[in-house]
Amino acid sequence: MRLLQLNPNGSEESALDFHPMVTVVTGLGPSGRELVLRAVAALPSGSDPGCGGLVEAHGVMLDLTPDTLAMLDLAASDLDVLVRRGDLPNSDGRGASALGPREPVGRAAVEAFIADTPEGRYPELDAARKRRAEASEALAILQEAVERTRAGYEQARARREQAEAALTRARSALEGPAAPAGRAFAPLAGGPDRDELMGEIRELQGELERIEQGLEELSSIDTRPIQVLLDAIRDPGPVEYVPSERAAELADEFERLQAEVAVLEEALEARGLGPSTGMQRLEEARAELDAAERAMAKPELSPEDIAELEAAHEEVLEAERKASGFGRRGQKRLEEALARQQEILDRVGFPTWSAYVMGATLLAIDPIAEQRLERARFEVEAAEAHWADITAMIEADPAHRALLDQLEEVYLEAYDLLGGEEPEDLAGALRELKVPKREITIEELVDALVYQLEQLGLVLPADQVTVDYVTVVADAFLAEAAGINERIDELRREQRAVEAELARRTQEIDELDALEAGAETEATIDLTVESTPGPDGDEFDELEAELAAAQADETDHAEALEAREALVDAATQVEAVATTRLLKLAADLLDAQRGDDPFSAIPASEPAFDVEPGDAGDDRSAGPEAIEFYLLSRLAALRNISYAGSVPLVIDDAFAGLPAGEVRSLLGKLERMAESVQVIYLSDDPVIADWANEIGFQRAAVVAAPAVFA
Repeated sequence: MRLLQLNPNGSEESALDFHPMVTVVTGLGPSGRELVLRAVAALPSGSDPGCGGLVEAHGVMLDLTPDTLAMLDLAASDLDVLVRRGDLPNSDGRGASALGPREPVGRAAVEAFIADTPEGRYPELDAARKRRAEASEALAILQEAVERTRAGYEQARARREQAEAALTRARSALEGPAAPAGRAFAPLAGGPDRDELMGEIRELQGELERIEQGLEELSSIDTRPIQVLLDAIRDPGPVEYVPSERAAELADEFERLQAEVAVLEEALEARGLGPSTGMQRLEEARAELDAAERAMAKPELSPEDIAELEAAHEEVLEAERKASGFGRRGQKRLEEALARQQEILDRVGFPTWSAYVMGATLLAIDPIAEQRLERARFEVEAAEAHWADITAMIEADPAHRALLDQLEEVYLEAYDLLGGEEPEDLAGALRELKVPKREITIEELVDALVYQLEQLGLVLPADQVTVDYVTVVADAFLAEAAGINERIDELRREQRAVEAELARRTQEIDELDALEAGAETEATIDLTVESTPGPDGDEFDELEAELAAAQADETDHAEALEAREALVDAATQVEAVATTRLLKLAADLLDAQRGDDPFSAIPASEPAFDVEPGDAGDDRSAGPEAIEFYLLSRLAALRNISYAGSVPLVIDDAFAGLPAGEVRSLLGKLERMAESVQVIYLSDDPVIADWANEIGFQRAAVVAAPAVFA
C-alpha cells in the first residue's frame, strides 16, 4: 500500500502529495510534522489517521478513511513505522530492533559446548557432530575440485585467447606491414629502451598485486550459501519417493519376533497350552454360546415379516381346503404352500407355525435347545479357564512375555507408519511403503539461512524468524552483495588484461636481451614484411585448427565447472542444515544442563549487529553497515502486514549529523528497497533534497509542505 496524499481541509491548496517510492518532505512545522507522523503511524493498525487523503493498494486508489483501512485488514497495532534519530545505532555500534525488544543472540556458549563435550556423553550430539563433519569434509572436497576445474577453465580460456590473437596477427600480416612474428615492439632505434620497459613491468606487477589483494578481500564475502538456501526454500523441487528404511527395519524385526514367538508356542502346543489352539477353542465356544442363546430367544419380527408369514399361512389353509377335491394336483399345491411357509418361518427364527403362534413360551420349553445352551455355557467356562492357564504360563516366562511386548511395540509403530491400516501381510506392506526422499524441511532451510546471515554479521530477531521475513532480508542482502560479485568479475577481467600485458612486456625484455647479446643482427631487426614471407595456407589451417581445439577445450572445462558448482550447491545446503541441526541440539542440551537459555548472554568480544536505542548526539561511531542492517530490518518488517501489502516507513530526519557520503550511501540503499516499501523522509537538509533531485522523478521527489503543514 502507498500513501499518495494527506489533505486536512479537502482543498487542493492544503494537499500534501507523496511519491509512491521515495518522498523528501521539506518545510514542515511542528504541528505539520505531528500531523504527518500521526497519519502514517495510524496505517498499520487501521486506526483514525486524523485527516483525509488518498492511498493506493494493488493499483486501486482509495480515500484515506478508517473504513478503507478496515477493509484492507490492517490490524498490526504494535508495528512502528517511524525511525527517529535516537533509534539509529549509537556509539557502541548497537541499536534498537525494529520489531520490539529482543534478547541478544550469541553462539559462543553453544560452540564451546560442542567443542568441549566429550564423546560418548550425549550419543545424539556425537551423531550430529559426525554428520556436520562429514558434510563439511564433503563440501571442502567439492570446493577444492571446483577450484581446480576453475583453474583449468581459466587456462583453457587463456589458450583460446592466445589462439585468437595468433590468428589475428597472421591475418594482419597479409593485409599490411607488420613486425616479424613474435615481435611486439619497434626496432631499437625508435623503440622503448630497457629502463622504460622495466618501469612498465614494475607498474604492471604493482597493479597485479593490487588486483589480487582486492580479489582476496572481496572473495572472503561468500554469498553463495545464501543464494543456494534461498533457491531451495523457493523451489524445493519435485519430491522423490523411495522405500522407507525404517519400515524395512520394522518388517525384518516383525518377522524375527514372530519366528521366535512361534518356537516358544510350539513348545506350549506340545504341552496342550498353545496360545493359538487355546484362542481358537475360546472363540469357537463363545460363537456356539451366542448361537444357542439366539436359538432360545424369541425372534423379533417386523410388521412386514408378520404380514408375509400370515399371507403364506392363508395360502396353506386355502390349499388344504382344495386338496381333497383335486387329487394329486391339489396335493402338490399344498406341498408348495407349506414349503413357502416353512421358508419364511426358518428365516424369522421359528421352527413351526405352532411355535410362531405360541411365541417364546414354546421355545423356552424346547429340551434340545436347553441342553445345547447348557453345553455351550459349560464349554465357554472351560475354554476361559484354559486360556487363563495359558496366559499365566506366558506371564511366568519372562522371555516369552518380553517377545510379545516387543512384537506389540513393532506392530504399533508399523500401524502408525502405514497410516492406520491393518494389512493381512504386515511385513509385505512395510516393505512396499515409500516415503519422500528429501529429508530437509523448509523450516530447517530457513534456520540454516538465518545462521548464514548471522555468519555475515546480520543478526535477526529470534521472535521474527519466519519464511517471509528471512527471505526478504536475504534478498535485500543479496541485492547489496550483487555489486560485490560484479566488482569481482571486473577485477578478474582486469587481472587477465594485466597478466597478458605483463607477458608481452616480459617477452619484449627477453627479445631485447637477445638483441643486445648479438642474437639478432641489425639487418634482422630492420626486416620488413616485404622481406619476410607471410603465412601460407597450411599455416592458416593449423592456426584455425588450434583455435577450434582451444574453443572446444574451453567449452568442456566450462561444462565441467558448471556441473561441479551444482554439486557444491547441493553440498552447501546439506552442510548448512547439518550445522544448524547441531547448533539447535547443542542449545537444547546446554539449556537442560544449565537450566537456563544458552543464548541469554553474548560476550563483549563477539560482534553482532544488534541495535539498541542510542542518544541523539552527533557523535556516531557505529559503522554504516550497522545502520544499514537496522534500516533493512525495519523495511522488512513493514513489507507484508496484510493482503494490502506494505505500509510506508517514515524517517524523521534520522540521518542528521552523519557524514554526507554516508547519508547518500544509506539513501541509495533505501531507494533500492522502495519498490517494496514506500519511504517518506522528513528533513530540510539540502544533502537529502539534492540526492532526491539527482536520482530523478521516476524514483523520488522533493515536496515542499503546503502552508497548512508549515
